[in-house]
Amino acid sequence: MEWVDAHHHLWDLSRIQYPWLLATGEVRFFGQPDPIRKSYLVNHYQEDCGGRIARSVHIQVGARPVDELEETAFVQECSHENGGQLPAGAVVALDLGQVDIQESLESQQAFPITRGVRHMIGKSAGENALLRPFAPEIWVPNWRRVAASGLSFDLQLTEDQYGMVLAALQKVPELNVSICHLASPWDRSADGFRRWRGWMRRFAELPNLAMKISGLSMFTRQWEEHTFLDWGEAALEIFGAGRCMLGSNFPVDSLYVSFGELFSAWLKLVDKCSEDEAAQLACGTAERFYRL
Repeated sequence: MEWVDAHHHLWDLSRIQYPWLLATGEVRFFGQPDPIRKSYLVNHYQEDCGGRIARSVHIQVGARPVDELEETAFVQECSHENGGQLPAGAVVALDLGQVDIQESLESQQAFPITRGVRHMIGKSAGENALLRPFAPEIWVPNWRRVAASGLSFDLQLTEDQYGMVLAALQKVPELNVSICHLASPWDRSADGFRRWRGWMRRFAELPNLAMKISGLSMFTRQWEEHTFLDWGEAALEIFGAGRCMLGSNFPVDSLYVSFGELFSAWLKLVDKCSEDEAAQLACGTAERFYRL
């Protein structure tokens, strides 16, 4: 079976500045990044994944605004040097909170590797206060511009934002949206799981939305395979394998889990699927969504 990693990062600290990564000793919503404060290139990713991944999708990773185009150029070069497979596509940075995105959108789309854009709406209760508030009157027209350009949107948000973001997304049925990291389920209690399932059913009513089973370790800062399987199986039940994909979130998730441990959980999740569903989850959904 071929595997596509639908969500990972690369960074070159000698070339691009990432303010969140360079803040020594600072604890972020996903944990303490000091252990990953070093360049993470394709050869490092290959060492981690151990040849298990055929193709991958790079996701923008918080370069300072003046370096965002340089980040895309860097990823394009990585892809070219690795046969167009690692990575095979990229979700690039675009500030969707600005009124006029056309010039920035065209600049990012000039890179052949660009498949989608991301601007984080939410990270955590603590860090959301540092972000520009979500403004539907600006975002909805910008989402329409993204869709008209043929690109997708990667959605990262928190539970307190579910309602207003869902209402806004209902106005843009033409936009293909991938929900990052199981929609950031911070509350792992039984009641939190119940609420999350209810909200995800509402999101899944929009046929243009897909779900990434990824990044779960960030919200507890530990690896628990049984928890990963519980939430992953629920996502499959709600969205179906044809709208779910797997992402390693490496090297961020390497703070808590090895690629081998994560891949073992992927195998167990796939084993619960039919043959066709397994192929969709392992590669088909990501392949279609990101046009790989």
